Amino acid sequence: MKPMKKVYLISNGDHRDSAGVVCWPKQEATLRQVRAAFRKLGVDTEVLTKYDPKRKHGFVTTQREGAAILSKIEPDAPIVVVLSIWAYAHHVCGPLMTHSGPILLMANFDGTWPGLVALLNHAGTLDRLGVKHSRVWSEGFEKDEVFMQQLAGWIKTGEIKHSMAHVTDAAKLKLSGKAVAFGKELAADIRKNKRIMGQFDPGCMGMLNAVIDPGKVGALGMPIEYMNQSDLVAEMGLVSDREAQKHLNWLLRKGVWFDWGPNPEEKLTHAQVIEQMKMYSAAVRMTQRFGLSAVGIPYQMGLARCCAASDLVEGMLNNADRPDVRDPETKQVVKKGQPIPHFNEGDLGAGIPQVLMNDIYQRKGMPQETTLHDVRWGGEFDGKFVWVFLISGGAPPAHWGGWKGTKVYRQPKMYFPLGGGTCSGVSKPGVITWARFYEAYGKIGMDCGTGEVIAMPDEEVQNRLDATTPQWPIANVHVPGYGRDELMASHMSNHIVVGYGDILQELVATCLQLGIPTRVAGDARKALK
Repeated sequence: MKPMKKVYLISNGDHRDSAGVVCWPKQEATLRQVRAAFRKLGVDTEVLTKYDPKRKHGFVTTQREGAAILSKIEPDAPIVVVLSIWAYAHHVCGPLMTHSGPILLMANFDGTWPGLVALLNHAGTLDRLGVKHSRVWSEGFEKDEVFMQQLAGWIKTGEIKHSMAHVTDAAKLKLSGKAVAFGKELAADIRKNKRIMGQFDPGCMGMLNAVIDPGKVGALGMPIEYMNQSDLVAEMGLVSDREAQKHLNWLLRKGVWFDWGPNPEEKLTHAQVIEQMKMYSAAVRMTQRFGLSAVGIPYQMGLARCCAASDLVEGMLNNADRPDVRDPETKQVVKKGQPIPHFNEGDLGAGIPQVLMNDIYQRKGMPQETTLHDVRWGGEFDGKFVWVFLISGGAPPAHWGGWKGTKVYRQPKMYFPLGGGTCSGVSKPGVITWARFYEAYGKIGMDCGTGEVIAMPDEEVQNRLDATTPQWPIANVHVPGYGRDELMASHMSNHIVVGYGDILQELVATCLQLGIPTRVAGDARKALK
């Protein structure tokens, strides 16, 4: 191809104008850096999403807008999606399916909103849709020598290729005989008895990478039960105030701290939390009714306009130690003493490894709690690259020592206008297993590995929270051989599933027995060669 003379820059954003207003200054600063980098390489740029004085930002906020913008561009023109904030991938990824020119996803590496999370989501979504693209990230842009070399290469060739030396096909690795036997037994049980995945309203916040072919998933023995969130709201209406208050009293007796206050826009109120307790009961009841092995609530689209946040509910579901909920028909406690794996934001690519890991932990007599986190940010600490894994509140308290260490804050009003609490804490140090299931270019796969949650001084933890979202649960994680550039080059989502304890061989063996192509990433693969 001919070297590029001009590229088009698109500012994809959130669906909510409230987020666009707050985040636009960061995007403007990023656009200036991106344009300066291209200018230094002799390439003109045109920003197609202009600042709108009425909306007070210049982000694409719907797929309709994304399609309209792309209709004005030559079908073979080079396009750069510039990401400095969380953005709904489908705004541009769907329309890009008919584009024949080079596509580059470019993000800042900053924890504030953050662009790197959006890049991973957009990349996973384009992979899911079968759209070729390249990805690149930077903290300094034109001051970043490696980034500038990569950008110069994209200008000449239309693609950026990253090293994949950090991932290995698990079929080429050596597993213990005990692990192989374990995997055969569990896979046979899954095929025979099934694991039904309860997915509410898939596609939350444009995460089409969370929407996986039900035929492929069902063939594993994990059929999907598609549900509507309006039914969850209806079920909440059948939960009495008395039952909801009983759950709240249980949490208070356990020592949970709530950030109560009189102003519902800034602090938690009793009414908000009672509404969350009703959602908790409703979700457990529906789990029993449909025979679900896991459930995913994508709160932000739909429920955010109807009721308080789902996040405290999600943390309760993911925890083995949780309030009892009785089935209205049988009067029996539903799954007493067990977590009900909840995959945040209805992300089936997280739900599948959570269910597999939950089964493995249970069979091995280990704590069963799992959660997904956003791959939110990361930086050097004590000579290691340590990731900030952060999620909006769905992590289980078992991951930081129990309910007594749990703090519940009102969710930020920019994203959660009706309030509701988080389930927040700092994850304890220890060995973890991590995983991600995905579909890319028509094929399913699983990436996995091991790492460790790092203990940090309180000041460093607070600095990391302040640089991201301080109300949310955090895990500071070191994954040897899967640092910034390795993960950003190959990870198939903005999400990552974690659980405590090394069950990597059992997980790999189970996946292979189920017919899931699996890769082991980071240094964990070296021990299996």
